[in-house]
Amino acid sequence: MTTLAVGLDLVDGGAVRAPLPHALEPALASSTAVALVTENGLPLTYVDLRDRVGRLVGRLPHATSGRRLVHIPLRRDVATVTAYLATVAAGHVALVTGDDERTSRILQRYRPDLRATADDDEPFEVLSSGPLHVLHPDLVLLLSTSGSTGSPKLVRLSHGNLAANAAAIAEALRLTVDDTAITSLPLHYSFGLSVLHSHLLVGGSVVLHEGSVLDAGFWDAADTHGVTTLAVVPHMVGLLESTGALERPHPSLRLVAQAGGRMPPDQVARTAALGREHGWELAVMYGQTEATARICVLDPALVAENPDAVGRPLTGTTLHLDTGVPEATDGAGEVVVRGPGVMMGYAEHPDDLALGALLTELRTGDLGRVDDAGLLRIVGRRSGFVKIMGLRVDLAGVEAALEAAGLTPCVTGDDAGLRVAVEPQPGVGAAETAARARRLAGESSGVGPAAVAVAVVPLARFENGKVDRNGCDALVRADTRDECAGTRRRLTEPPDGQPTAATRLATGLGRILGGHAVDLDRSFVEQGGDSLSHVQASVLLEGIVGPLPRGWHQRPLRDLLHGHRSGQDQLRDATATEAAAAAPARGGPAEHARRLRDRLATLTASAGWRTVETSVVLRAVAVVIICGSHAELFRALGGAHTLLAVAGFNAARFGLSVPTASGRWRGSARMLVGIAVPTVAIVLVGMLTHGRYGWGNVVMANWLVGDVTYGFHNELWFIDALAASLVLLTAILSLPPIARAWRQDPWRVTTVIAALALVPRFVILELGEGVLRGLMPTTFWLFAVGASVATATTTRRRVVTLALAVLGGATFFEEDPARNMTILVGVALLALVPEVRLPARLLPVITLLAAASLHVYLIQFPILGAVTSPWVATAAAITAGCLLWRATARPVRRLQGLVPPHT
Repeated sequence: MTTLAVGLDLVDGGAVRAPLPHALEPALASSTAVALVTENGLPLTYVDLRDRVGRLVGRLPHATSGRRLVHIPLRRDVATVTAYLATVAAGHVALVTGDDERTSRILQRYRPDLRATADDDEPFEVLSSGPLHVLHPDLVLLLSTSGSTGSPKLVRLSHGNLAANAAAIAEALRLTVDDTAITSLPLHYSFGLSVLHSHLLVGGSVVLHEGSVLDAGFWDAADTHGVTTLAVVPHMVGLLESTGALERPHPSLRLVAQAGGRMPPDQVARTAALGREHGWELAVMYGQTEATARICVLDPALVAENPDAVGRPLTGTTLHLDTGVPEATDGAGEVVVRGPGVMMGYAEHPDDLALGALLTELRTGDLGRVDDAGLLRIVGRRSGFVKIMGLRVDLAGVEAALEAAGLTPCVTGDDAGLRVAVEPQPGVGAAETAARARRLAGESSGVGPAAVAVAVVPLARFENGKVDRNGCDALVRADTRDECAGTRRRLTEPPDGQPTAATRLATGLGRILGGHAVDLDRSFVEQGGDSLSHVQASVLLEGIVGPLPRGWHQRPLRDLLHGHRSGQDQLRDATATEAAAAAPARGGPAEHARRLRDRLATLTASAGWRTVETSVVLRAVAVVIICGSHAELFRALGGAHTLLAVAGFNAARFGLSVPTASGRWRGSARMLVGIAVPTVAIVLVGMLTHGRYGWGNVVMANWLVGDVTYGFHNELWFIDALAASLVLLTAILSLPPIARAWRQDPWRVTTVIAALALVPRFVILELGEGVLRGLMPTTFWLFAVGASVATATTTRRRVVTLALAVLGGATFFEEDPARNMTILVGVALLALVPEVRLPARLLPVITLLAAASLHVYLIQFPILGAVTSPWVATAAAITAGCLLWRATARPVRRLQGLVPPHT
């Protein structure tokens, strides 16, 4: 046997021999083992194969005169298979395609030097007098990417790629010289070609057969020639189930190997069970053309217990998950592969054929999870998402929901809505199938059935059995032309006049998060939510789903939608419940009516109240206290120090709550952007107009590099302390031992940090008074205490945290116990009262003040100095701060969008 890729070792009865690119191994002359069974059913031994390939090598130009690009329209016949092997053996580059009109775009871009024919007299058609391309020495094979047969974008594969991947596949599937495969898949498809490579590598046999697995002749050939391994894609498994072909006895069959797409777990389990009954095993595999063929194989012994897994990496291959991609959620990440199977790179232009290997790793675009046993599970595609009414919809997730219901779908879509092509179901009417698919797609995506167009049609597929998504999308558009045209109207005007809760949430939260598409399977924090945006988000969510549970910001949004209902829904359900319960209850009709009236009165009264997080109310109240006190409207000091504790509380809940150090730094960076934009705007105006501030204020570190005496430069001490405290705590939590402890028990970590922060608080204040109480080293303990409150999950822990707060705050301002009490009351409310009930009419005011609290703090000083009336000054400062927040909210969000949300 010749080298398969000028790098696959030659085999003689399973013995590996050195590769010979220009000649066949003479020792193979004695090998009478069958290499190929021709399409006519005739055996072709390794001796015969050597002779055929050798003759064809002689018909090709010698590589020393220039390597050629040879087009191989590879079919399941001996003529083109031997032409392929000869091309590689002669040291040229094989451009392997199907034999159909879809290859025209490829051939127009990459003009071949020769073309293989089925003519024995002229096996290669010469298309150019000399080499048309510069070909890299390592390049041996060009293949279309999976599912894109007509695309001029090609995968460049090397000698080493093919050799390593074929050997690793053979090892994983335990292939030996006794194994025989059959060409159940096209050979121009990377999966089909890998079957040829791996079996010839070990000295096994390959039956060349052009028929479908549905044909009786296919199974006659498989049984006659003793086929032991069968390669299938999910679509083929469905066909085999429908015909019962695998339920019939096939004595030689020992292994069915499935790849080429995700097979539903229940189908995997059924197929594996069928194999156990009939004496063969199922191996589930995962791969890409860009990885030569296979990446992972699930050992047949593990399939029954892990039907949703695709296995462990092949020998020599490693993978990791990039959880930093925007689509990552719930422990999943993009699958990134390293190893000898990773392609050299893509070719998109003929000049690319001269390039060497450009990749050290392959970003697959697939989203996966790896369990403790090292098994990979594919959960979606990075590109498989659309944004509908602000809602980020995972098309793979919708397909999985439809598959779980027994349907065979292809889901596509855009901002106009979802489009679902679904295979007809035997014995079920098309209208019934469409209605069911529409309902399931609407529910699983969250957009509702009004945003779904469905066509019940046979799915469009490529020759290799994979679903043609563009073709399916076109089928739905053609079959439901009017329906698709009206989808956008239905999205804005649903039939019942009300958008779904999910779309209301996505629209509102998307605006708060700067226009990002909202993913219901991810939490508010995972999508970039922080302490600066949580005020609006919490009010929005409470209006949609009702009172929010503790820790709502860390829970997937879908859980909030499923677990809670709006106040109107609760009122309507309670009314129905009372009415239903009235008839059997004791007391007679009059008593039942009275009880119902009393209950409805209570519900109606409560509907005028809303639940608001205590931290939101504290922000609103504190900024009014700060502004009014500075204007000398009243004297109620301690608001800024209370806000510092609230800031630590929110930092621990949001940006610092993620499990990775990089994620925490990204969260802190987003918050620093939100602080810096309005700060720099106000400070620069103050510097340019009347020299009020300095460069220390611009960089929010005046306490470290500027004038810390009483005066204009130090009036923004709170901003300095806030920024420095956030950076310091993030840095501490990034130290590896502390990071590990933080993941295990964040309260213990923050409490120890708060206790240690009391040391500089006491030491420095022993050295002086006044302005020192506004410097970062003396105030960091407040920020840390706030973080400790946020992570205290039991009453005992809250009490311990409050004790620390009392220790630090009882004498913080020795001459002003009232100020100390204000700070401690604020911390106590944070710790003991998670939310408060307020009249609904106050909610807009509280929300606005809380969201604009930072901006009011910043802008108050110039205004208070210019307005003499305390009432007018206070009102003007608060109004200007709210306007500044409105003006900077959008640019802040855009700048924060440059920092990827953490996961």
